[in-house]
Amino acid sequence: MHNSDLDIRQSMTRFPAFTQPFWTWFTGRALSAQENVLPIGPWLYLAGTYLSFAAGFAITTYAVLSEAVYLPLWLVCGWMLTIHGARKMALVIAHQCGHFRFTGSRKIDRLVGEISSTLILSQDNRSYRSDHVEGHHGNRTFGSGEDPVLSFILRFGYRPGMSRAALWALTLFTLVSPHFHAVYLHSRLRSNLLSSRGLRRIAAWCHVLLWMVLIALFPQAGAVFLISYAVPVFFFYHQSAFLELLTEHIWFIPRQAGESPREYIAKRCWGRFCGSPLPAATLPLPARVVGWLRWTLVMSCYHFPIRFLVLAGDAPQHDFHHRHPGFRNWTNAAYARQDDVVAAAPNWPPYNEVWGLHVAINRVFDVLSSVDTQQFEQRVLPPAARPERAAGVA
Repeated sequence: MHNSDLDIRQSMTRFPAFTQPFWTWFTGRALSAQENVLPIGPWLYLAGTYLSFAAGFAITTYAVLSEAVYLPLWLVCGWMLTIHGARKMALVIAHQCGHFRFTGSRKIDRLVGEISSTLILSQDNRSYRSDHVEGHHGNRTFGSGEDPVLSFILRFGYRPGMSRAALWALTLFTLVSPHFHAVYLHSRLRSNLLSSRGLRRIAAWCHVLLWMVLIALFPQAGAVFLISYAVPVFFFYHQSAFLELLTEHIWFIPRQAGESPREYIAKRCWGRFCGSPLPAATLPLPARVVGWLRWTLVMSCYHFPIRFLVLAGDAPQHDFHHRHPGFRNWTNAAYARQDDVVAAAPNWPPYNEVWGLHVAINRVFDVLSSVDTQQFEQRVLPPAARPERAAGVA
């Protein structure tokens, strides 16, 4: 499923060889037979994630307390680092800990997952593992209305028959809707302060109470909490997470009779990569200059923010994770996925891929626009969400 006949990643081999690891990170897709010359283990990955979060928080706090010159620039830089770190804590660290694949030790992975989720007040490890491993990865529930991810998306009005334009409008409205942010925040606080157990609940309450004490004691602590923590860790985090979840899979495809479990998974999973094709080297000089200026602008102002803030960590290779959820070398996922592609994905259907978040969103919307309403209600919606059940008929 390419949105272009051109292999965008291959086109970047026109850049020097020493830059290729960077382009693999940027796009999320490795070259065929490319080796990872900068392998890192889980602990270094964790350190980098925490460093990003801490640096972002420190930069934003400095800007707030010092009323720094160029305040908006400091805020943007700080927020980006904080969001990147927070999303990787949830999207990668807590995710791998939920599968007990961060180190392979259940005790260590549970501890790391709980610490990370407490820092950003995301779902605790125990309930996340139940929802994700049993609900999202379940053969019967994946991609259905009983999938916790799709169930969450459906809460905000996505229904078959809506046009692509209407779905875009709904998405843009949802991202800034107070209702959306209230629902998301309520879910996070409930998970941390009420649903979690034992030491995990105590840690969450200590986190919240610490902020309350600091705000009560120091006049500027309220501004620090709001600008350095709440804005990136709640508001922008919710927006990032929703865009990632909305395109995580090719949602809304009804289950077909006779589909094998692997066919079902492969049809609904894809690699989501970031990048645009390089301008053709054969273009006349003026057109080539314009092409390179446009390419640089699109890559730096669109694809980079998406890669850094939305498709963070190993999100571009999420389809590989669904094919191989027990894969332990998860920090090497981009290279492992491409090796699997080159090997023709033994015992699996071919891989799908899409370049550009907007293209992925359009594809999801087109599926939802064209799906039959009755099929959607019978094969996608869970029984409790079907209109007749909601109306109390059945």
